[in-house]
Amino acid sequence: MRNLGFDQRPEAPEPMRAQPSFGAPPAQPAPQTERKIAVLGPTLRFKGELSAEEDFILQGRIEGSINHTQSVTIGTEGSVLGNIHARVITVDGTVDGDLHGGESIVIHATGRVTGNIFAPRVGLVEGSFFNGRIEMPDPKTAGQARSATPARPGVPLSSEETAKMLGAKPGV
Repeated sequence: MRNLGFDQRPEAPEPMRAQPSFGAPPAQPAPQTERKIAVLGPTLRFKGELSAEEDFILQGRIEGSINHTQSVTIGTEGSVLGNIHARVITVDGTVDGDLHGGESIVIHATGRVTGNIFAPRVGLVEGSFFNGRIEMPDPKTAGQARSATPARPGVPLSSEETAKMLGAKPGV
């Protein structure tokens, strides 16, 4: 007598299917976008213009400008002699040049900046060193031209323009 409701045979393994060696690979879930970070170490010495699309951490020395679309971090051993343009700039090392941040700029306690800062949000942590001027445009109008302001990012002010901004008489 045969039991139709109960089969005691072990399950057979699923047969292997041959994958074609040509064509598109089997569908896989889309990979998550990784945040790419470039790191330039403490022994690096670079002269010229540096630009990239990924986040960037500098522990070496750069003489020239940095133009990034993402974030730039100048590490504690990092040093820049030139202007920096990026979405977010963080300074833990030394910068001698102007900083242009699309979103924000932060100078930490170990940071030293000699130059002007242009960003909608600026943070100077207690203990940091900063010598220059700060221009913080209204974030809502940051992309619009500011004709009333004589300052031009990246262009040093003359002594007359500086005196005018400070409300002093030129040559005094």
